[in-house]
Amino acid sequence: MRITKEDLPACNHHSDCFANREGKCITLTDTSFKRGYCPFYKTEKQLNAERKQDKKIKTR
Repeated sequence: MRITKEDLPACNHHSDCFANREGKCITLTDTSFKRGYCPFYKTEKQLNAERKQDKKIKTR
């Protein structure tokens, strides 16, 4: 089953989040957070740095 853009939850917590596409979250199914902020937030730069680090660890 393919999810359409309309089905994605709205997210206006962080416009620079790696998962934010035109105000919609492409990662989570619910963006209502009890503490008021997204615990999964990271920028594209942070995500790429983590992926790079993970690759280094796996290739050892």
